[in-house]
Amino acid sequence: MVRHFSVEQQRELVKIRTLTNLPYDYLGIYLDHKLAATFTTGDTFYLQTNKRSSPNRLMIVAYLMDRNGPTAIGEQYYFNSVNRERKFKPGDILVASDNLNQLMTGYMGHSALVVDKEHLIESPGGHPAIRKDTIQQFLDKHPVHAQFRPRSTKKGKAAVQYAVDYLAKYNDNLEQGLKEPVFSMNLSQSLEEPWEYIYCSKLIWISYFHGAGYKLENDYLWYSPEDLYTNLVDNIDFELIYQHEDVKFVINT
Repeated sequence: MVRHFSVEQQRELVKIRTLTNLPYDYLGIYLDHKLAATFTTGDTFYLQTNKRSSPNRLMIVAYLMDRNGPTAIGEQYYFNSVNRERKFKPGDILVASDNLNQLMTGYMGHSALVVDKEHLIESPGGHPAIRKDTIQQFLDKHPVHAQFRPRSTKKGKAAVQYAVDYLAKYNDNLEQGLKEPVFSMNLSQSLEEPWEYIYCSKLIWISYFHGAGYKLENDYLWYSPEDLYTNLVDNIDFELIYQHEDVKFVINT
């Protein structure tokens, strides 16, 4: 399912951003079935909510006016009452089932390792194969995701330190003209070997394996975001912090 908007609750503010070029004349924002605001221009909107009574559901309706009357496209979002204020800690794992290529949503997904309260390290595809970026850009690109936290703070920090050192070594390699590792999901590669090939969920696997001495189980040759999600969702060593209601993988990879 294509999402046209991302929604993030920031204390008493709700931040709404457009993700596609959906044409509309105005947006109607409804909180628990009541019209709360309308917007006509822009790609980022903020909505003030009542701190005493936080909403459970938000509906965004895009209205396009023509001679035959209004055409409406609606998307709804549910707020997690337990996790209204998202916090991120070193070692948190973000796993998304949606994908920038919508044809791959539910099949491929994406994942990243949180290194501090505002940043993560990921292997996004292409070049550079590994990078440090903001958590916010991940949330904007992949609203349909889950957030897991290791119950051992020590293991989480150890995994982060490995990822930080790994990225530094990768950047050193680039300066020397060496593209090692390269982004690839070649099924013949060794999961434990870090320097020939890398991809998003393998980055998390090697960070915990080599950095924290913790092995995330794998069922097939490569370690996909689906494997990561399936491993973590019932894992006693990790806690589910947040999950979008639409997180779903179509096949077992």
